[in-house]
Amino acid sequence: MTRALGLGAHRSNKGDRGVEKRLTALAGLTELSGKRLLDVGCGDGTYTRRLAGGFDEVTAVDVEPERLAVFRSELEGSELAAKVRIRQMPAEELDLPDESFDVVTTIEVLEHVADLNASLSEIHRVLAPGGRFLITSPNRYFPFETHGFFVLGKRRPPRYGPFLPWIVPLHRRLADARSFTVRGLGRQIEAKGFRLVGVDYIMPPFDRSGLGGKIRPITDAFERSRLKFFGMALILVLEKV
Repeated sequence: MTRALGLGAHRSNKGDRGVEKRLTALAGLTELSGKRLLDVGCGDGTYTRRLAGGFDEVTAVDVEPERLAVFRSELEGSELAAKVRIRQMPAEELDLPDESFDVVTTIEVLEHVADLNASLSEIHRVLAPGGRFLITSPNRYFPFETHGFFVLGKRRPPRYGPFLPWIVPLHRRLADARSFTVRGLGRQIEAKGFRLVGVDYIMPPFDRSGLGGKIRPITDAFERSRLKFFGMALILVLEKV
């Protein structure tokens, strides 16, 4: 990438079905429970609040104060407020102790961080030995761009970028966010001291698409077939070694 990447949608929740699909896929690979959870790139807390019930302590971090303000407002007065700590900080510089969490999540986050290598190093540092790193991110084999992209200085919506992820040099130059393959991202993370223990894919949830709702039974069937590697998002679980 030669430009600053976008930080994603203002709201993390673009529809309950998309949220549930990601969490269900992760739950199919590992238990969503433990003592201490760190949710990196928590945004407005859409995923953090759903995950928090499985953990004794939760720390949620993001770089955008506006999203964190929404999260704090929605958390205030709830039964989760006592165990969820919200802090503003970048993934590249986690102001947190070494080996202090047993689970770290990055749900639709790694495609947006400014420095991927630094972020992965920090996540490895704060995870306890044997700790789990849970990821969902855009899949490069999905034929449609899922974020915006720039042409002649103007941001274009994703629907105008069919097959852009497949043209890797062009995607890296134009896209508003990264996309990954399991092999590429897995190797990059394993080089930091992790072991890949689980992989899955999800197809688009079509929460807000009339046409998508009509073809949803077909794409959901793909999710259960060998064609699932064309899914919109890849799901990874790694363990710190």
